[in-house]
Amino acid sequence: MLKTRRTTPASAAAALLLAAGFPLAGPATTAHAVVVDVACKGTEQVTYTPGLTLKSQTVHYSGEDLISPCTSTDPTLTGVQPLIFTGDFVASCFTPPDSETHNRTVHWNNGKTSTVTAESSTTSVGGVLVFTVAGKVTAGEFLGDFYEKVITDAQPRMQQCLQPGGLTHQTGLITVTVHKP
Repeated sequence: MLKTRRTTPASAAAALLLAAGFPLAGPATTAHAVVVDVACKGTEQVTYTPGLTLKSQTVHYSGEDLISPCTSTDPTLTGVQPLIFTGDFVASCFTPPDSETHNRTVHWNNGKTSTVTAESSTTSVGGVLVFTVAGKVTAGEFLGDFYEKVITDAQPRMQQCLQPGGLTHQTGLITVTVHKP
């Protein structure tokens, strides 16, 4: 007499998956924590001459970044020396400046520096202008780390752009992060 064994649909499915070599627990993965060497917050103030209007034009800008406090793997680093900047670009209230590559030296409060080669870009997200400078530390403190500075400004309002002289001043929030690749 032939003995038969009753198989339930669930046990049949499990047998097929195991026979096919299907990993029930999923592939093994290794988690990699990002090591953040520096994280900072701050503010930026920028003045435009002539002011930004609805028409694209060459504008001179000048401003200052005040970046502090910072937390760091280096306990002597608590901030960035104020950064004064100037330049010219073609822009309007609703046309952000073009991307560009910069070499920039960050002067930390502890006397050390980091030279950064980075690309800048500007986007508008939900009524907020987001200006990003991202690249690598090419010399000095945190050599080889990834550098990112993000500045968020409120999108100019139409009345600011239409007023005599246009939008002449903007203030934004800054975050700076330096981390291992």
